[in-house]
Amino acid sequence: MKRSMNWIARALLLGLALVPGIGCNSLSQNLRIFKAKDPAAAPSNYTPEQLVTYLNNNAGRIQAVQCNQVSIDVRQGFQNAPGIEGQMVLQKPRNFRLKGKVVGQPAVDLGSNNEEFWFWVGKQDPPYVFHCNYSELSFGQSRLPFPFQPEMVIQALGVSEYDPSRPYQVRDAGNNVELVEVVTSPQGSSMQKITVFQKAVAAAGKPQVISYILRDSAGHDICKSEVYDTQIHPQTGAILPLRMKMEWPKEKVEMSLRFGEFNSTEITPDRAARLFTRNDLSSLPGFDLARGLADGNAATARVP
Repeated sequence: MKRSMNWIARALLLGLALVPGIGCNSLSQNLRIFKAKDPAAAPSNYTPEQLVTYLNNNAGRIQAVQCNQVSIDVRQGFQNAPGIEGQMVLQKPRNFRLKGKVVGQPAVDLGSNNEEFWFWVGKQDPPYVFHCNYSELSFGQSRLPFPFQPEMVIQALGVSEYDPSRPYQVRDAGNNVELVEVVTSPQGSSMQKITVFQKAVAAAGKPQVISYILRDSAGHDICKSEVYDTQIHPQTGAILPLRMKMEWPKEKVEMSLRFGEFNSTEITPDRAARLFTRNDLSSLPGFDLARGLADGNAATARVP
């Protein structure tokens, strides 16, 4: 099982790779706080309300979007994983699907709907489709091999608005300013979700929101995403990433992502029923992460 868990980890990393970066930059003309302030200004000059509004101005432009070219390169320690070419479709608030291939062969499938999320990686043995119900996750019943809720993954895509009623904090970080939210993991530990802005207005094609960090209570970064280049969504004018990198320091994993053009897409109920379910994976064995058991086999050993 140890060998297969390496592929499980890669699947999770791929799912999280799209997590902390898509679409959280907003057009500077929508909220001019970054033009109005000096880069050395005190953090009190930026309120949580301003920063959340800035993020939500962009996120509110996107309801459903598709990217037909997602290129992903993974590095773990000194080893490089094969490049994955994929397609991604999402519909707010929780509908998400990413399928990827390596040398033309199916390699990964990650998805979510209002009830559950799942992931599958072709090289794992046995070839489980790992899945978990959101309601069981929220009750802390799941035994997930990563430290925060998948719903946070969907939220961090940037197409979900930040909740303005949450008790955010603003921190000064030199030339940057940080929007901080304290969250609780399924294991009950306290963590910080940090969204980092440049204070100075970003140049064309560069992000105003430069990184996204998940940090534990000891001050260690669990996951960090840096956005390097951006693109304008042609239908809505929203700013979305073009090139970014994800890092998991403890696991010594880095993932570089390059996105093709994002396009708005119509998702009818029939199409949603096909896209955002794991029915097309029904021929593969399943594994329920909430219970730690293979589907239909209560005697199966739990995932370590």
